[in-house]
Amino acid sequence: MEHENRVTRKIAFGLLVSILLLPLAGNLAAQEAQKMKKFLTKPLVIEDQGSFFVGGVPKVTNYAIVPAADQKPSPNQIIIGQMYVQFEIPVNKKRNAPPVIMVHGSSHTAVCLESTPDGREGWYPYFVRKGLSTYLVDQAGRGRSGFDESVIHEAAVMLKNGDIQRGTALMPAFGRISDNTAWTNWFGQLLPPGSTILDGTLVRHGDPGDAQHSEHYFPAYPISTVDQNVVSRTGAIGGVPKGPDDYFALEYYKQLVPNAEVTLPGSTCAACDPTTISPANTWTPQDLALLVEKLGGAIVATHSQSGLMGHHMVRILKERGHLDMLKGLVTIEGSCSLSNSGLKAEDFDNIPYLALKGDYNMMMLGTNNLEVADVILNWVDTNIPPRNKNGKNKELISSASTRKVASK
Repeated sequence: MEHENRVTRKIAFGLLVSILLLPLAGNLAAQEAQKMKKFLTKPLVIEDQGSFFVGGVPKVTNYAIVPAADQKPSPNQIIIGQMYVQFEIPVNKKRNAPPVIMVHGSSHTAVCLESTPDGREGWYPYFVRKGLSTYLVDQAGRGRSGFDESVIHEAAVMLKNGDIQRGTALMPAFGRISDNTAWTNWFGQLLPPGSTILDGTLVRHGDPGDAQHSEHYFPAYPISTVDQNVVSRTGAIGGVPKGPDDYFALEYYKQLVPNAEVTLPGSTCAACDPTTISPANTWTPQDLALLVEKLGGAIVATHSQSGLMGHHMVRILKERGHLDMLKGLVTIEGSCSLSNSGLKAEDFDNIPYLALKGDYNMMMLGTNNLEVADVILNWVDTNIPPRNKNGKNKELISSASTRKVASK
């Protein structure tokens, strides 16, 4: 009997502890929920998502890895030039709407299209929410697409063996947008003119002293979203910029990466002027053409540096007889040249084309990013599939349609 009472008391005590802990667990869960900021404007319903690679070629080289000191280089095979693709397919698809492929620009990856630095919904989920199957890519040689490290290893061996001329020529020169270059390109100035970040000061557009924009005309961008550890220079390497400290600590700067596509080989194009094509305009256009073909047709939206890649993709599709698979081309703040990409104006007669220009380059991350997305989506609704009988469309959205000033 006493044993049964002890068991009963233990069970009762256990139940009491559980009951007492339930509110505590609920409070902890509520506190955790308060810490987590929702990026999406509302729940996103999809039927499929995933990732894959397109393109790429095998390369056999003695320089894929650096051998140990007691080993000789040996041949290995690696794949180079491939392109990473991620996608989401909505449950409720817009009728007759082709999928959209989004391509980032220089020193960026597909991250810039997923969400904003201050934790708001990006173009990628927003387009899916609007019923468009959407595909993001990392340019060939960039981000998750990988790059060809073997050329660096090979150049290092040449330099070590005294072959300075060939080693220097082979060693790739990585380009990238630095933090302060991003600032002076889009958000403000470094003053006084001719100064460096160690003795000059970053000034925001619209602030007193800014000579490029009228007072109170501020960038529509989440400049106030900063990393406090970077502000305090925790673990910093090298000199200390003059400041302001917040302007050197934007969360956005973490998205900037080297343009590692320079490790890939270039190509030639007889129809292009010049005929020598850079690695950037060789591999990503090839992979984009493959992706358009794989999807059975798509709209392609390029940004900044990738604008010219979009034109080279058009040329490749034309050469393959698949130009009809390109359902629309959107060039956002893009660099384009028909002669450089071997094209003529009439090549676009049956391709709906939108050229979009705004007040600053990174509009997909701005405080009005979804408003800009709506400009593109409305154009897609109006022009794809083409509404006029011969399929021609030359509509151009003016820069005025994307102008908006952020509040201070």
